Amino acid sequence: MSAARPELDDSALLGAPGERAAAMRVYAALPSGVHALPLAQAVELLRAARARGGADGVAAAAPSVPLLWIDVANPGEAEAAFLREELGFHPLAVEDTVRGRQRPKLERYAGYLFLVVYAAAVNRERHRMALSELHMFLGERLVVTVHDHRIREVSEVVARWRAAPHLLVDVPTLAHALLDALVDDYFPVLEYLAERTEHFESAVFDGRSTNHTQAILGLRHELVLFRRVVAPVRDLLSTLLRRDLPFISPEMLPYYQDVYDHTIRVTEEIDAQRELLSALLDAQMSAASNQLNQTVRMMTGWSIILMSMAWIAGVYGMNFRFMPELGWRWGYVAALGLMLSVGSALFAYFRRRGWL
Repeated sequence: MSAARPELDDSALLGAPGERAAAMRVYAALPSGVHALPLAQAVELLRAARARGGADGVAAAAPSVPLLWIDVANPGEAEAAFLREELGFHPLAVEDTVRGRQRPKLERYAGYLFLVVYAAAVNRERHRMALSELHMFLGERLVVTVHDHRIREVSEVVARWRAAPHLLVDVPTLAHALLDALVDDYFPVLEYLAERTEHFESAVFDGRSTNHTQAILGLRHELVLFRRVVAPVRDLLSTLLRRDLPFISPEMLPYYQDVYDHTIRVTEEIDAQRELLSALLDAQMSAASNQLNQTVRMMTGWSIILMSMAWIAGVYGMNFRFMPELGWRWGYVAALGLMLSVGSALFAYFRRRGWL
């Protein structure tokens, strides 16, 4: 799901030798278009913006400051210090970006918003869903994205911004484009999970396999994880739609409402698939119980047949001297015939009753 890697001169590599390299890429909307900036030049712009922004720092910079996007991959201590000291972000928010494994959320700080969302994709090699955590800082003239793994949606929105800067002119439009791309990519994952659900549904009701319980439980667990990602995003967007939040103009509200509606659709479809999988589990258990009952009835029927024949053989196998038909010439043949007759009669009876 990875996009092509940008040029090396678009990024600055931080981190100590031997550690996992962290890539920091800076883009700015200049009069000539959106261009990648060296990190040193971006730092100078940020310091100047922070000096003009006062207590709120660069996040509330003046409109004369160019619109900046800083994308940080594989953050470490150096990147955390940059976010805290150069950008003035709250230490708790920066700690969340480094530690990861955060629940999707929106937090409001002085001069900026902090968002945690997830990108979803299908891992075809492992036949499962893949989730990637994305942190976003939204200021007056600044967008900062932080993530561990490469996220295709970030590269796509940056490419769109560079190709058509007149369409993405401020932070609300950039944030909407990124959130819209993330939520739209939930639908292919949902379709993939729905295809797997339909496969198990057909297999269970057609009786093409003995047991799908383990696979159905695994798919249901994936849906639970997916819902834990999507449902908070729905609440996050609902908060963004409130008119008391900064940076979002009334003209942008319908666009955020559209993304919010998409999250509702995804959540409802996830719930429908979970209910269907629960029904499939019940059907699987019922089918297994029915098969067990049929097996027990069949074994019981054959046991009765063999027991009846063994009873006759046991009686005639007793070596008593005075025994009926003991000296009869056809006694052996008659005993075999009696056993076969009794067994055949019981077999016909059980077959008529549907036991065999």
